[in-house]
Amino acid sequence: MIPSTVVMLLIIIFLPRLIMLLVSRAPLLATLGPVFLCYLLGLLLSWPMKAIGADMTLASDFSSVLVCVAMPLILFSADLPALKKLARPMSASFAMNTVSVIIVATAAYFIFRSSIPDAASISGMLIGTYTGGTPNMIAVGNGLGIRSDRILLLQASDMIGGGIYFFLLISVMPPLLKRMLPEYTPVGGSFSHEDTHRYIEAFSGKKQSVKPLRMFMIRVGLVLLSLACVAIAMGICLLLPSSYGNTGLAKLGEYTALIMLMVTTLGIALSFVKKVRNAPGSYSSGQYFILMFSVIMGLCFDTSALTGGLLMLGMLLFIQFGAVILHILMARIFRIDYHTMMITSTAGVFGPAFIMPVARALRNDEIVLPGILCGILGYAIGNYLGIGMAKLLLLFA
Repeated sequence: MIPSTVVMLLIIIFLPRLIMLLVSRAPLLATLGPVFLCYLLGLLLSWPMKAIGADMTLASDFSSVLVCVAMPLILFSADLPALKKLARPMSASFAMNTVSVIIVATAAYFIFRSSIPDAASISGMLIGTYTGGTPNMIAVGNGLGIRSDRILLLQASDMIGGGIYFFLLISVMPPLLKRMLPEYTPVGGSFSHEDTHRYIEAFSGKKQSVKPLRMFMIRVGLVLLSLACVAIAMGICLLLPSSYGNTGLAKLGEYTALIMLMVTTLGIALSFVKKVRNAPGSYSSGQYFILMFSVIMGLCFDTSALTGGLLMLGMLLFIQFGAVILHILMARIFRIDYHTMMITSTAGVFGPAFIMPVARALRNDEIVLPGILCGILGYAIGNYLGIGMAKLLLLFA
């Protein structure tokens, strides 16, 4: 391996750690977020890396593996049996969010398909994003074979739309929705204090109370378990027939969507093993792999992908805010209170990490853990919905 490629791989592996340290010490950088900073620094480093002859094809291939490894890690901590403890309005409201996203994203496909390439895949990626989160966008995009620069452009658009919506969530929406939807009615303690503390510790990014060496060994074990999930999925696909006469590893390119769905399924299955589910560090390890992927997207970005960027932003804003408006209308019809509507919308649009700031804006600690669980459920179903709906919409192309 040539030295320039070795340097590139070291940047991919260690740059996210440097960015996380900077984010933890600088409020302004924390506002921008580690994902955006990984994109940005990767983009800035792309020119010198290409100039010294780093192997960008290797980086692109590596990125697909990173996403496959990340998804099981993120899903290992999913306590799906705990969803039965959710109050009925919480479950119903999250279902409304999911249905709203699917309806509006489907409508957006028919509106934008003549002007935006890959409109069906973009609708599928945003269905995955707004039921789960950024990991689902990346996973669905890879599963559908979308170029990394298109994923990066969509992620940049999502940062704009998401920034606007998050500001609205913590500022004008609480008093506005209070006039439109019922008041929140406390349901009592369905979850233990220990459960709440564990989930907040896992999804808030705070340093967990485990000795460093033990934490490192646990993370290594979880990563190896996730790699086993990827190996199983790839092994099964290698046994399947090829439509194009491919053999060996070349055959895997035909089954990227199936591989992504299988590793998602294996991650969910292993979350039912209590020892795996309760192991600290799985979510943060998965997020680290997503950050490495983000660095690669910056390194491999093709400026020609900027063509049509405004239209993509318009499609994203149509889906995001159209789905929120439809969710509010459904909540009004079915008498869902505004706290529940807002926290389930946050779980769908942003995922578990944004639950706590919105709950603080609502001054309601009781909805924190239910909101996090809804976000985890979104991670679990986002890949299935995103890939499934994209494949369905392609039938109308």
